[in-house]
Amino acid sequence: MRKAAILSVALAFSFLSCQRHSPGVVTHRTPDGRADQWLNRVDAGNYQVLIDTNGDQRPDVIKTYRNGQLVQVERDRNYNGAVDLVQQYSQGLLVREVHDDDFDGKPESIWTFRNGKVAMVERDPRERGYVDVVEYYDASGKLTRREMRTGEHRLQWNP
Repeated sequence: MRKAAILSVALAFSFLSCQRHSPGVVTHRTPDGRADQWLNRVDAGNYQVLIDTNGDQRPDVIKTYRNGQLVQVERDRNYNGAVDLVQQYSQGLLVREVHDDDFDGKPESIWTFRNGKVAMVERDPRERGYVDVVEYYDASGKLTRREMRTGEHRLQWNP
């Protein structure tokens, strides 16, 4: 089950990284007149705000709204044109993040949040397509348990 989840996220990540977002209506300009924010209407009730944070005239942050609610933020943290962080929201709260921390187009970790605080982190540091390490956190954000998986075996570590 977890392998399928990691693979589906990896596919979504690669799809998002390949998408070309064409800037829409300019909604903000820099003091020198260059556009740095655009609005794209996706369909009825859905739109995206595209933001250029480094002045290269390409969006580095894409915020997606559904019926006026923020549902997703895609970020290009190293400005190479590919998404490397996806944050998902539900009812205004962060519920999930997918990280590509080495900027190779494949996610290394999925962070799950409860009430806006980290609840679980699933890691695939070797990028083999399945979770090697799962970390569980309590309501205060303290790590309470870590499971390491090697092949068919699951090793537990409780701090």
